[in-house]
Amino acid sequence: PPVRLSYRELADEARAVARALVAAGVAPGDRVSIWAPNIWEWPVTQLGIHLAGAVLVPLNTRYKGHEAAYILERSGAKVLFTVEGFLSNDYVTMIGEHDLPDLEQIVVLRGEVPAGAHSCEAFLAATDGRTGELDAEVDRRIAELRPDDLSDLLFTSGTTGAPKGVMCTHGQTV
Repeated sequence: PPVRLSYRELADEARAVARALVAAGVAPGDRVSIWAPNIWEWPVTQLGIHLAGAVLVPLNTRYKGHEAAYILERSGAKVLFTVEGFLSNDYVTMIGEHDLPDLEQIVVLRGEVPAGAHSCEAFLAATDGRTGELDAEVDRRIAELRPDDLSDLLFTSGTTGAPKGVMCTHGQTV
């Protein structure tokens, strides 16, 4: 509570995220990051990323700005889904001073939306009028996914050096 989703609703919400990612120019294999706590939008976004054929790059909510920026830069993440105000952190501001040339969009799932970012509602609404075309593309991408395709890029803690990306495939996850 307060949000409960049936499996059908979960699938519909995830597909809406996938359509928005396709509309935003995210291609299969592109990296998309989530920097948010355990909220209902997290698994919806994760599934949407995978339906779009993209690769999830999760970020720990305890990261400082330079730690998150390092992973965003190393992974080449094109889109970041985040929140504002969790643990009194302004995540968008925390990475604002870092050069992240691949990061094209920041989507705020919850909280106040700072300059340079988009609300989740606005991001999802960018598909208006193109649902059929985008659904067809999402279906095509789903049909092309294979067990050896990359699904997640998980970074190590970096306790013995810089964090390193661990590549996981859909087959490994299943």
